[in-house]
Amino acid sequence: MSADRISRRAAIGMAGTAAAFAAAPAWALEPEKLDVIILGAGMSGLHAARMLEGAGLSVGVLEGSDRIGGRVWTAWDVDGQPEFGAEQIGHGYGRVRANASDLNIEMIPPRQGAMGETKLPQTAISIGGSAPFVDWANSPLNQLAPDEKKIIPLALLSHYVMKNDPLSDLQDWLKPEFRGIDRMSLREYCTKNGASAEALRLINVGVPAWTIDEANALDFLRKNHYYFWDAKNGPYSVVKDGTSALTDAMAKSLKRPVALNKRVVHIDVKASSVTITCADGSVHTARTCINTIPPTVLKDIPISGALPAEQRESWRRQRSDQSIQICIAFKEPFWEKDGLPANMWTDSPFEFFAHTPSRTNPNGVLRFYINGAAVEPLNKMSDQELGDHAIAQLVRLRPAAAGLVSCDHIMNWSTYPFSKGHVAYYQPGDIERYVDIIGQPVGAMYFAGEHNCRVNAGIEGACEAAENAAIAILEKLGKA
Repeated sequence: MSADRISRRAAIGMAGTAAAFAAAPAWALEPEKLDVIILGAGMSGLHAARMLEGAGLSVGVLEGSDRIGGRVWTAWDVDGQPEFGAEQIGHGYGRVRANASDLNIEMIPPRQGAMGETKLPQTAISIGGSAPFVDWANSPLNQLAPDEKKIIPLALLSHYVMKNDPLSDLQDWLKPEFRGIDRMSLREYCTKNGASAEALRLINVGVPAWTIDEANALDFLRKNHYYFWDAKNGPYSVVKDGTSALTDAMAKSLKRPVALNKRVVHIDVKASSVTITCADGSVHTARTCINTIPPTVLKDIPISGALPAEQRESWRRQRSDQSIQICIAFKEPFWEKDGLPANMWTDSPFEFFAHTPSRTNPNGVLRFYINGAAVEPLNKMSDQELGDHAIAQLVRLRPAAAGLVSCDHIMNWSTYPFSKGHVAYYQPGDIERYVDIIGQPVGAMYFAGEHNCRVNAGIEGACEAAENAAIAILEKLGKA
């Protein structure tokens, strides 16, 4: 299927999808057999639903949680309304931007001080529990190799992943000539590109994977290649009222309200129908289904039908970044007292302390970002214990914060039951083994979600996968 063909059909499918919201006291799928059931009300599921409704099909969306958006999550109830998930709308995110334009959702440039996929802020650094400092290149605590010393720890991963980038086209990662990189871990690939032992240690601190030994080098290379490619094409935008305003509007545009709290416990797949059983006892049947449930969750759901064992194994092998965000409330900008940048990177389990601009708080938002294996001991703590521990660590490193900070909210993606992680990634060797298997149709069930995209990444990749699944269903039902 060519990219042009997808684009033309997507344009046709998007036409007329701003259908009036059909108000109803409740939605029950049982009285009718729909054309399509979509599992998951994240960006991928909602984009597919809008496309298929635009093509004239009857569509119902089941969402396991009590909210719309999936990993798009604007924290309306947290000070500063931070984004727990997707925030940056890349210059080339055509599908995402088309939904926003169609629904009159305003995009604006990033606020001053915002970070980007390829732009890092001024950052204080703490090594081994030291007092934070700014002059990294000349610090005696900087044990990097001579040619690495000017690279701040936050930039080491992208530096070594993108060094001598062998990819030209966004789909190159699927070509056989790159299978050798697929078989390499991030540690092996960065070592090949000249990373010192100390650079590898620092990269491992904040890598968005369990460890650099478990992360697939080609997977990280292709995503970094995509984000750098997009940044070269132009600046990214943000949704003026929060990214969740977009997914909320997408859901509201559907003819049938999204059915929330519909956690899937069984899927029965046949050649011409799919039946979904939910934890609340409800049963839903449609001629076809698009499944956007993350593999980390899907692997444990019983499925009746001709599901290949190798495909189930591909879901079991897929990993998802284990991450925690700890939101910090503050009475005043303490960094103006200690003279250090608000942002701070450490080689401790608390990794990165970030200050980002906010729509609602002129002083911005403060958060700890914790990734990978560092979350394991922290998950043994209660939220109260974790919050207290985080504040104690912050005050120890930044005494000027004493009495001015408190834990406002903890978002733990690693324990969130509807994703069990944040961003999916492959293990070494698994692209060759599973990329063509992980999302192959099973009977009348098709698959979407960011983990099934092949060209893009992020929420644009989620929409790409949704379009591919929607087009396949239109062809199956004779509507293409």
